[in-house]
Amino acid sequence: MKTLQTIWQELFQPLSAFGYEEGQGTTRLSWSKPFLEAQLYLRRYGEAIGLQCRRDGWGNLLMTVPGETDLPPVYTGSHLDSVPHGGKYDGALGITVPLAIAAAWHDKGFRPYRPLTIIAFAEEEGTRFGTPCLGSQAMAGKLQGKDPDRFVTAEGRTLSQLLQEAGLEGDPFAPHLLPGKCFLELHIEQGRALEDAKLPLGIVSAIVGIRHFTVTITGTANHAGTTAMKDRKDALAAAARWISAVFEKALASQQQYVATVGHIRVFPDAGNVVPGKAELSLEIRSASDQTMDVALTEFQEELRKIARTFQVTFQWKQLDQIPPLPMEQSLMDLFEQEAQDLKIPYQIQPSWAGHDSMILGHELPTAMLFVPSVKGISHSPDEYTEPEPIGQAAEVLERALQKLTAK
Repeated sequence: MKTLQTIWQELFQPLSAFGYEEGQGTTRLSWSKPFLEAQLYLRRYGEAIGLQCRRDGWGNLLMTVPGETDLPPVYTGSHLDSVPHGGKYDGALGITVPLAIAAAWHDKGFRPYRPLTIIAFAEEEGTRFGTPCLGSQAMAGKLQGKDPDRFVTAEGRTLSQLLQEAGLEGDPFAPHLLPGKCFLELHIEQGRALEDAKLPLGIVSAIVGIRHFTVTITGTANHAGTTAMKDRKDALAAAARWISAVFEKALASQQQYVATVGHIRVFPDAGNVVPGKAELSLEIRSASDQTMDVALTEFQEELRKIARTFQVTFQWKQLDQIPPLPMEQSLMDLFEQEAQDLKIPYQIQPSWAGHDSMILGHELPTAMLFVPSVKGISHSPDEYTEPEPIGQAAEVLERALQKLTAK
């Protein structure tokens, strides 16, 4: 309970004030004034409890509990930045909980055998440059050789300018992650699975893979008044039929995958013209590549049928493919054992959102814990998680960190 009080009174509530505006939520963009003020607060807090704190050239904050040895550290943490007008819990919870654990260890005079490093990542949300998880990518060395002036915000500001204004020096793309023993991340679920199951804890099995496509449906633009309905080759009508089919098939999969058509452009985009072309986005997410393969085949076959019915043609282009990332089984087993010993109910579930763990999991053994998001709301001022499951997750995380840093 003391750890939970520390989370709320000394860490979470003060941290939540940085970038928060009543009625507008939290806007704490990487390298902004609220972000840097929040980072400074965390650093001063960490140094006050004996942590060794530093920022890398990108602006990630690393806070290390010294160990009895110089063995590679156990890493934990999450991201400090938020989306515009977001919530207080996303990212911040995964920093404040381990810091509270470090404070409890300091109060008890406990020193781990192996160091524990808590990371507050910069630019996980992708708000600045449109690419998520850049802080963890930089730390893992995945951005080496990039030109910082090629990273430009929507306002025309370069990464170099942002880093200079933040007082950061050194190569922002220099790797700082390895060596390390493992990485653990505590995060809000950002969905309803735990709340629907009335469970306080989720142990993540995998971070789902993501595939993005562009689908172009081509018909014939024609006069909206003089073209009989039977003679139309309406690209938008065909697109609408296919979008509904995608939704229904994903719904029928019973959460084996999710599929989204979130963007559409219509040509010539006039109220009195039969649409001659429609360009659609398609995103598929699943913890199984095979499941996505099957879904994709079904979507393409459905579009072939619709194209024949509406007398249109289509083109299909894959933009990218991010494979699913299974979590480290031994770390999942450790989380399960601690939850069982503490008699905390839990379930094994995938993460449908991306996280810094998605990057670090390719470099280190990685695992995640979820706590419920009330009503499944996230990226919103209404984002909320009850204190009790946070305290339960903190207990599980602390026991896991103790064992992992003990050898």
